[in-house]
Amino acid sequence: MKVTAIASCLLLASSNSFALETKKSDYDLRIDNVQILTSGAEGFSEKSRIYIQDDRIARITPMTRTALPAENTHDAQGKYAIPGLIDLHVHLSASGSTYKNYQHLPLETNLNNQLYYGVTAVTDLLMSSEMMQSISQLNDLAPLVFASGPAFTNPRGHGTQFGVKVHEIDSIEQISASWDAHLSYQPKLTKAIIETKNGTAVPLSDDVLNEIGKRSQSADLPFFVHVTTLEDGKRAIKAGATALAHGINFEPVDNEFIKLMLQNEVTYIPTLSVLHNQADEHENQSITQLDLAPIHPKMKACLFNEVQAPIGSRKLAWQKKAIAYNNVVELAKAGIKIGTGSDSGVPYSPHGLGLISEILALQKAGLSNQQILLATTQVAAKALNASDDIGSISPGKRADFILLNKNPIENIQAITNPEKIYLAGVAVERKQLIEKSYATPPIGSSCESSSEKKDHRI
Repeated sequence: MKVTAIASCLLLASSNSFALETKKSDYDLRIDNVQILTSGAEGFSEKSRIYIQDDRIARITPMTRTALPAENTHDAQGKYAIPGLIDLHVHLSASGSTYKNYQHLPLETNLNNQLYYGVTAVTDLLMSSEMMQSISQLNDLAPLVFASGPAFTNPRGHGTQFGVKVHEIDSIEQISASWDAHLSYQPKLTKAIIETKNGTAVPLSDDVLNEIGKRSQSADLPFFVHVTTLEDGKRAIKAGATALAHGINFEPVDNEFIKLMLQNEVTYIPTLSVLHNQADEHENQSITQLDLAPIHPKMKACLFNEVQAPIGSRKLAWQKKAIAYNNVVELAKAGIKIGTGSDSGVPYSPHGLGLISEILALQKAGLSNQQILLATTQVAAKALNASDDIGSISPGKRADFILLNKNPIENIQAITNPEKIYLAGVAVERKQLIEKSYATPPIGSSCESSSEKKDHRI
């Protein structure tokens, strides 16, 4: 769909008003004949030019303006440009394999696979100090990583079972030392976990949650809280959560919850795919119908040769998916911001592919294509306090965007087949990402012959 001429002018603005100042006449890159997603995802601009200097969008002008010189040019031939996708919930230390037959992949492979699918920024919500150090040493051609570092949880609580450091807190007196350690990692956000491990543990108290929330606010750090129940969600909001990591999947949300979410401007990150992917693959082969090109053959064999029916909470989640879907739609109708998070790294949510699955799950739930596009771009950027840098295509922002052959507002499936991906103004060679993925096989037992198939239950 096209925006009005007035809206287009407002979007593109004048080069004098919004262009970044440059010290030389030439730009690094000029992309011609591109239609740009509008700020509210109502439609796309008329064909325009995007000028890139270093890693930034320096200028956007209509095609009716005389072209300015650039070192390199690309004719987009009318393709549709959307901001790079943002995943608000990943675990880069895990690969997406089953726990029963675990396959390890290095950090670089997980990030390359994210980038292959157009994911240019990820939020890691349970990262060790060693991983934090590795992130700081990444090269420029990797997605941005917003890392929480070790999460805050209760003694022997959720998060302690994965073998990475967490801050185990059972009293408010313990927070000060743990908070100093938290800040030493230079995190981009804070994560706390409210989880009883099926009733076998006592979760973080309200006093502890409130204190963590206050400290996060003072440090200007987004506060993401892992929740599973409606009551936990309310506790998290009252403690100052800026985002709920996981949605309310087993019980309908109520008016009190909606009111709290609205009053406190909390972002809702439902992570539908992590609870539904295994069952959906077992019953409908939904994942294997997607582009699996960067997923190593050994990983594919371990995941898809024999998909066992889920058990436990994932079986229940699939049976009650109508509740989770309806909660997402009801919250969106109420004006609550929905963000996209895949929990990539956990079973049946490989990196990059997990976010594509989440986008399609949100469509199944009933969100409009416009809402989904905003969820994975502008809403996600705002949840990370990063709206000045990412989440939209406009002068001054990082040049992270995707070119699509088809209009994703008309069909969100267009997002699954990007024509071109730009990261910090550099065109991504997707074939090279596949080659890199295949060059480093997963470390773990073989799953390739029928005699070696394992029980994939989780």
